[in-house]
Amino acid sequence: MEINFNWKIKLALLLLVSSALLYLIAYAYFHDVQKVIFYILIDMAFVPLDILIVVLVVESVINKKEKETMVEKLDMLMNVFFSEIGTELLNNFSKIDKNNSRIDELLLELEKIDSKKFSKLLKRIRKSDYEFDLMIPDGKKESFLNGLQNLLKGKRDFLIRMLENPNLLEKETFSDLLLAIFHLDEELERRDLNENIPETDLMHLIADIDRVYFNLVYEWLNHLYYLKNNYPYMFSLAIRTNPFDTGASVQIKE
Repeated sequence: MEINFNWKIKLALLLLVSSALLYLIAYAYFHDVQKVIFYILIDMAFVPLDILIVVLVVESVINKKEKETMVEKLDMLMNVFFSEIGTELLNNFSKIDKNNSRIDELLLELEKIDSKKFSKLLKRIRKSDYEFDLMIPDGKKESFLNGLQNLLKGKRDFLIRMLENPNLLEKETFSDLLLAIFHLDEELERRDLNENIPETDLMHLIADIDRVYFNLVYEWLNHLYYLKNNYPYMFSLAIRTNPFDTGASVQIKE
């Protein structure tokens, strides 16, 4: 019965046969078994050094390159996410946040601080109870919630594709954001938003919105800092269309 070797086994056999032939040639030339054994031992002594070089140097360089490539892909995904739905969600939520001026203060910090201080800023936001003050104005509850439901429903396929991307497993905070969005989408989908919503139920929905908003702001600030350091022209556009600035304009006036 014919055995189908894969290419790795074939390569290993080829290398072993080549090595044996070379040692046979060395023996035929020197006619000295001790010399051949000596060279074999010298070669074997170098094997641990080969492994050391591969594991500590080559592999670390490869891992670093792979990590940089993955981070680049993640940031590209983040840009697509905010272009498709993230910025629009920020626009919607910032309009019902009475404390959105605090984000403006963070943006001013963002334009001045270095990487080390920015990392501390993000950790401070992540660990602290960053309070928003969300309140849907009277008379606009139905239109706001229906508009939010339609937005999430229209982007549901896009969000599912984002969640299926294996690269996102490396970014736990963004996975948390997507799960919070899906939960909010499900909460809205299961309700008839045209009916009168009790105040207790409305507060529950606002808590779900707050969860999405918190994660969204965190990821947005993180993404803005990446753009600032790597793509200044994209950072400029993001700042000019800042959803927290009521006077923001895409046009460059100064």
